[in-house]
Amino acid sequence: MDNAMLLIRVRNAKYPDIFSEKHAILDTEFGVILRNFRAKTLDPSGQIVQVRPLDYGAAIKEYISGLRPKVLGKKWTECDHLLWPYAVDDKFWVLFHLDLVDWKLIILDNNQCFIDDAKLHYHILPCMNIFPEMIQKHLPDFGRKKMKSLDYWRKSFVDLPQLQQPR
Repeated sequence: MDNAMLLIRVRNAKYPDIFSEKHAILDTEFGVILRNFRAKTLDPSGQIVQVRPLDYGAAIKEYISGLRPKVLGKKWTECDHLLWPYAVDDKFWVLFHLDLVDWKLIILDNNQCFIDDAKLHYHILPCMNIFPEMIQKHLPDFGRKKMKSLDYWRKSFVDLPQLQQPR
């Protein structure tokens, strides 16, 4: 999965006139870090148990500053969108897309029959709580604009505009 993300970052850097440079494509390690936050912030019933202030650690700060991923990482201050692959229960991949402009989290799920909404909500609940605080703490100019809570939408490949009209 990381090789696919790397190839997309290389392609975007190689052809900046074709591909938008206002996004950061992160790696699977970012999803692992978020999964660790899930373990720290949710009890087994799915209720939030969070001790303030939450320390994001050096790894998250490296992602925000563009030092991670190590090849073609990008500062989040230069981005309108963050994308990263995420393994749900280490079995099923989805793509998380954090839209920093419209302030929403979009989960691209190519086959929604494998994981139900409740299970997916369990995985994304920490993201919905972590990102607003993380943005306000580490991107203060942006964080002042976005004080509302983060919403999410689940999309499937059938929702893509390209698939709505036959060619």
